[in-house]
Amino acid sequence: MNKSGLAMLKTLACIAAVSFFTLYQSYDRYYYDVSLTLNVLSFVSTIATPLYFLLSGYMDAGEQPTPAWQLGRIRRILLIFLFWFSFFWLAGMHHKGYLIQPWFVIALIVIYVSHPLIDRLVRRPGVMASLIFLLLIFAFTYDLLASLSPERRFLSLPPQYRIWTWVLYYLSGRLMAAPAVMPFFTSPRVIKTSLLLPAVYLFTWLYERYYFIARFLATSNEVLLTGSQVYLLVVLIVISINAIRLPARARWVTPLLTTLGKTMTGVYILHYLIFGLLAAAIRIETLGDKLLVIALTLIFSMTVSLLLLRIPGVRKLISL
Repeated sequence: MNKSGLAMLKTLACIAAVSFFTLYQSYDRYYYDVSLTLNVLSFVSTIATPLYFLLSGYMDAGEQPTPAWQLGRIRRILLIFLFWFSFFWLAGMHHKGYLIQPWFVIALIVIYVSHPLIDRLVRRPGVMASLIFLLLIFAFTYDLLASLSPERRFLSLPPQYRIWTWVLYYLSGRLMAAPAVMPFFTSPRVIKTSLLLPAVYLFTWLYERYYFIARFLATSNEVLLTGSQVYLLVVLIVISINAIRLPARARWVTPLLTTLGKTMTGVYILHYLIFGLLAAAIRIETLGDKLLVIALTLIFSMTVSLLLLRIPGVRKLISL
């Protein structure tokens, strides 16, 4: 993946994360269908977590997969979780939901504990691609059945705890970065398939708006974090953005986006707290107020993350 494409995708992940996890707050009382603007913005934001895990897999492909590296990742994940969990708990903010979500930590630990197996799979791209396809079929089927039959206990696992979905995206990122596969994803023929992106976007949005979300609202499931239904959309977004080549006069954009992209994990950790502080200071009564607070949340989250990343002892708490 070219440097500017990766930077754009990481910045997009930050934007999507902020809008997804803050969109349902305040005046609209969590209803998904308050306005077309919120509906479209909400759908765009559903790529946040899938894109994060896919990019994590892609970036890990450049690491040396030694046991020490693997153990270091697990330690860093536990350190981040325990620190921020303790911080929000001792500050009394846990009542407002300002906590690192356990499912996020569990998914990452499952991935890094399984890393020796993943490294063996990468050496067999055909087998890995088959496994990814089977995982995708299983994830989508489970999500569909869960919306159709919510009364069945074996289908009642909350969407965010369906760890196989996040493993699916991580494996997809690792496969896209494999030396034997990368030429395929960057070939002109595959890049041309990204022209289908608007059609896939429209179809997926209509599916979510008129069926998927409707089913979840009808079954009182307010969590819209399944991920399987946007898989093709996310992959096409990655292919299309990676194909972008900036003109010579716009080369300054890449360093800027690279700097902002470094805040990806920090934004995930800090944005909900910052949104809470801004929402307490700014009275949100209109759609414009909400969009303003979301934009300020993104700006402040990135700014604070960049400042913390400059402190050697602190950067371990907001970056993997």
